[in-house]
Amino acid sequence: GSVSGTSVNGNRLTVCSFDKVKNTKKIALSELVENCTVIQLEYEEDALFKHWFTTVTEKYIGVRQQGQGAYKLFDRSGKFLCSVGSVGNGPGEYAISLYDDLIDDKNELIYLVPMVGDKVLVYSTSGKFVKEITAPQKLNKPKLHLDKDILSVVHMAFRGEKSIAIQFDVKTGKVLKEVSPPTHFLVGSFDGEIFNTRNTSAFDFAHTSSDTLYHYQINSNRIVPVFTMSFHSSEKPYKQYFELRRQYFTNVFGKGLVMTDPKAKTSSFVSLVNDYFGHMNAPLYVVQVRNGYYVYNVEPAQLIEEIEKRLAESDCSSQDKEKLKKLLATFDEDANNVVFIGKLK
Repeated sequence: GSVSGTSVNGNRLTVCSFDKVKNTKKIALSELVENCTVIQLEYEEDALFKHWFTTVTEKYIGVRQQGQGAYKLFDRSGKFLCSVGSVGNGPGEYAISLYDDLIDDKNELIYLVPMVGDKVLVYSTSGKFVKEITAPQKLNKPKLHLDKDILSVVHMAFRGEKSIAIQFDVKTGKVLKEVSPPTHFLVGSFDGEIFNTRNTSAFDFAHTSSDTLYHYQINSNRIVPVFTMSFHSSEKPYKQYFELRRQYFTNVFGKGLVMTDPKAKTSSFVSLVNDYFGHMNAPLYVVQVRNGYYVYNVEPAQLIEEIEKRLAESDCSSQDKEKLKKLLATFDEDANNVVFIGKLK
């Protein structure tokens, strides 16, 4: 078959052979999530944004912007709460765009980290700056993970830098553990990216300089490979890996999205349809599955276009049409973005 398992230093690595992936199927959003709600974010001047990534928790919806805009916080009903921090060079400000965000519902805290710098900025959910956690070195394109009182960071280590992963005590800001970078992770420029999703309890990340999905194990302070895709041909297309609780996904640019089930040892090309709302095509990239939720944050004009396209399709049943027309009637096309949210199974 297309999926095999191998052991690397006692850890299981799942390998998908791209050339053996043959079948194509549509998957319904209900196969991945328990439910799906749709929320229109409140419209006021300060609540507008240029969307990049959306983080959903039980209490909040946080929006990280493209470029240098401030982080926007809404409650789960879509009510605008505040801007978190602001752009600038003062304390608690970020002069460069944010690369990751973390909302801690339990302690009502928000962690933001700029694309480059040596600080993780900590705010209250009322938008006030609380403190900064200072790293012992510069962090390049850092990603965050919170596990009880341990805040971990994985970043792009440049040649000559001491650490690729650092653990901090969130209360004191003290460095607890570090991992020095294996050579295959070292980079010479900011060209690559690091992706993380936090859909499982693991600190998952994919680093474009190394063609594999990894877990940074907090307790043992080790980086272990968990999933990769192999190609027989000489071509090596650009890929993005992400992980759900039961499957691995690989977005192979120019080729399609591959879903791999490590238990069943199967892989197939997939596209996603939102069966809660009229079987519209639904995007499924690393941006849409974060923090244990499926999140599709879309501008009203674009959503109207997508609904109209679906209504015109020959396989759009009367039931689907009814749902879509109802959806159209629930939002205001001149207002703020609409967000589809589903809790991952």
